[in-house]
Amino acid sequence: MSDEELLTRLVEAIQGRREYRGLCTDLVRRIAAREWANRRDFRQALKASRSRLHQIAGAYLEGRPEYGRWLQALRESRGKPEAFRETCRTILARQASTRERLPILDRFYQTLLADLPPLRAVLDLACGLHPLGLPWMALPAGTEYYACDIYQDLVDFLNGFFALGPNPGRAEVRDILHDPPALKADLAWLLKAVPCLDRLDRGGVPRLLDTLEVRYWIISFPVQSLHGKEKGMVRTYEERFRELAAGRPWDVERFLFPTELVFRVTCKT
Repeated sequence: MSDEELLTRLVEAIQGRREYRGLCTDLVRRIAAREWANRRDFRQALKASRSRLHQIAGAYLEGRPEYGRWLQALRESRGKPEAFRETCRTILARQASTRERLPILDRFYQTLLADLPPLRAVLDLACGLHPLGLPWMALPAGTEYYACDIYQDLVDFLNGFFALGPNPGRAEVRDILHDPPALKADLAWLLKAVPCLDRLDRGGVPRLLDTLEVRYWIISFPVQSLHGKEKGMVRTYEERFRELAAGRPWDVERFLFPTELVFRVTCKT
């Protein structure tokens, strides 16, 4: 059997597991190819590929997402702003990254967005459930919102969500390190994603920053692990951000929230 045939079998075996079934095939294939090249053993490559995918994606959603039920609840609360926001909060609590942000939602967006000029186009990269924060962002009506993630079922859910709101939105499955969106935007969110992306390709994030035409970046890092331990993460991730910023024509503002270290970048060219 050729390497190409073995790689195809490896991808099929990975996506045969429920938690990886809707995962971006290009990403799965890229990881599988790397692990196969390193090990040349099918079972070891399969185990290593699943472990890597769990680190970058599977660890952050708790339980099986109930996208159909969530979308129905959003539809039922549409037109009732407080009920709609509460439904969004309930859903945001189902993902570790967005749940940590719930106690500071109003302050988070007020601090980061209130003094920016009107935004016409927003990118949300490796978005997870973050687009459900739209009710707190207070974006101008008509602002276009483009989101991308690596799970097809999540993307389908987000497109249903966008259909309910005042801002035209679209979500796509995309491996952003190797297939970044060819869109210009006033603002790009990259929230708590850099450590995961670095596990895939240490040089991928700098390439992404150079590729996208964005006026403002909001880049954040977690300040504690999924188990609640800090372990010097603020210092570590601040150093990583400074590496990314070095030599770039950026004005940088730093914000330290209880659960998140955030840098707001203004690109000067």
